[in-house]
Amino acid sequence: MKKRFEFKCWKCERTYTLFREITDEQELIVACPYCNAEGVVDLGTYPRRKIQVFRNLSVLSQDDDLTLGTEPELPDILPTQKPE
Repeated sequence: MKKRFEFKCWKCERTYTLFREITDEQELIVACPYCNAEGVVDLGTYPRRKIQVFRNLSVLSQDDDLTLGTEPELPDILPTQKPE
């Protein structure tokens, strides 16, 4: 699922938003629209949380939840780093 994320450029230190899809890949490569510097966000440094869907909220039991997978717990503004 695609989502709008906010990034902070490592070079000009301005913040910008991009519409991206987070997948199981550990690195996200983005380009700053202000200075055109390419930046890398290492998603492997952020802890992961389970995505669960509950079918019955009145009684939560082991049979009522469906775990869809995991996603990283990301900060509001993702800092970028200079690519190596």
